[in-house]
Order: sequence, then structure tokens, then C-alpha cells
Amino acid sequence: MKSELDLNSGKDRPAREPEGFSQVVKAYAAGLLTAVSFGLGGFFLIYDRTGSMGWVLFLALPIATGFATALVARVRSIVIASILIGLMICTVILLLMGYEGFVCVVMSLPILIVGMTVGALLGSLVRIHVLPRFRKPRIPMMLSLLVLPLFLMGANSAETESRRTLRAETITDTAVLNGSPEEVWNDLKTMDSVRGTKTFLMKIGLPVPVSCKTEGEGVGGKRTCYFETGYIEERITKWDFPNSMQFEITASDVPGRPWLSFKDAGYEFKRDGDRTVITRTTTIVSRLSPAWYWRRLEVIGVRTEHRYLFEALENDLKAAK
Repeated sequence: MKSELDLNSGKDRPAREPEGFSQVVKAYAAGLLTAVSFGLGGFFLIYDRTGSMGWVLFLALPIATGFATALVARVRSIVIASILIGLMICTVILLLMGYEGFVCVVMSLPILIVGMTVGALLGSLVRIHVLPRFRKPRIPMMLSLLVLPLFLMGANSAETESRRTLRAETITDTAVLNGSPEEVWNDLKTMDSVRGTKTFLMKIGLPVPVSCKTEGEGVGGKRTCYFETGYIEERITKWDFPNSMQFEITASDVPGRPWLSFKDAGYEFKRDGDRTVITRTTTIVSRLSPAWYWRRLEVIGVRTEHRYLFEALENDLKAAK
């Protein structure tokens, strides 16, 4: 009798293992398909061609994606894997299609992950405590998956007007350079080569200036700053040598940032013995919300550009001496 049981158990074990493995694969596939479908499909469903991005994209969509994935995948480890892999797949696709820049993706990851986590927790609670109360849990689950896109469309429509309200931010930075205001002014007026230390953000896509050229001194003159990719054209609105110069941004062709544009910029120069205190001011126009999240990141990006320019000026002054 024992040998028969051993023989039977030996026959049954190989038959059960493939079945269990198949179920796990199907669960992963279902979870991943749900995460990618909601993440990518939801993006195109609410995408705004004006470049405006708001609460619906950065919070509602991640929550909906995490919620749907948790309803379908069921097992916690599969839910987590599906969300993370799905996020990577969606990101790569959007980058390749040119809908997002790498810097924007990196900056948005924290808020996206938080939203997906909240959605996954809510979805798990519904799956564990709500769905079992129904005689056929699959029906309310499928209804939930169908309602979520409608919810996103409604929320996106309600947000459209407020999302397209532009938000202006002015960022000011100061540095002390080893040169007179006249020397700093003349060096800044036309920079054949802008050389500084690239930060992490610049290495992953933040625009890197390479040269600046001024045509015509005085109000109405033109100044063009060239980047590794693209350029920004400015019109001189104030020319008070060697105290102050101000510019209005008239054209910009810096790729990858439809959600951000530049309004104006300026420099103030003050003598400090043999040195110069230079103040750079930049006003940007942002189409991103929530402002409490993006404002600080935008300031970091602009200040990175400021510091790079200050370093380049200091390098030029040292080379001239």
C-alpha cells in the first residue's frame, strides 16, 4: 500500500507543479497587462497637447493604475512587480515616442510611485473586504475596471481650464566673481564657449549652454544662447553698462520641455572691491501642477543653469588673467 501511495504521489507531483507555475505566469501577465494598459492608455486618454500636466496625470492616473492592478493581480508580490515593471515599460515607450523627457520622468517618479502605492492599497482593501460580499465577485471587479477610465476622463475634463492657467516663477541667484563689473560685463556679453561642471541633471537631459552671442548693443539688440541641443533668443530691454542688462525671451527651441518656457532674464552687477557681485534673475512659465510639488523641482533646474553659467564666467575671468 505504501509503495502505491509513493508511486501515486510521485506521478501527481509533476502534474501539479506545471499547473501552479502556469497560474503564476498568468497572474503576472494579467497584472502587468493591467498596469501597462491603464498607465499607457490613461496617459493618451488625458494627454493635453498644450503641454499642460496636472493632478489627474500625476495623481489620479497613478492611483487608478495601482487600484486596477491590485484588483487583477491579487497577490501582493505580483502587484508590486506588475506596477514597477509596468511603470518602466510605459516610461520607455513615452521616451521613445518623444512625449516625455528623461529629466521630467526622473523628477516625476516620486509622486507617481506614491500615487500607485496608494491606489494598490485601496485596490487590495476592496478586493479583500468588498468583493467577497458579492455572489459573483468578478462582475463588480470588471465594472470597476470599466468605470475607472470614465472617471479619469471626467476628472481630466473638469481640470482642463485650471490646468491651462500658466504659472510664472522668478528665480534669483547671486555669485561673487574675481573681476571688475566691466570685465564681467564684457565677458558675459559674448561667450564663445560656456564651460562648467555638468551636474547630474545636465547629464540626464537638462539643457547645457555652450555659447552666447550678442548682436547690437542697447535696447532692441539681439542675444542668442546656444545649447547642446537647441537655442534661446532674447531681445535686450535694458542696457545700463556696467550695472544692469535685461532681456525678454522672444523664441525658444530647447527640446523635451513643452511644459516649461522662459519669459525673461537679467543681470545686475555691483562692485565689491576688486570683485563683482553678479545677480542673475530668470522668470519661467510653467504648465505643471500641483505647484507644491513642481515648484521646488523647477527652481532646482533653473538654479543649476545659473550656477553653471557663474562657473563658466569665473573660468573665463581666470583664463583672461
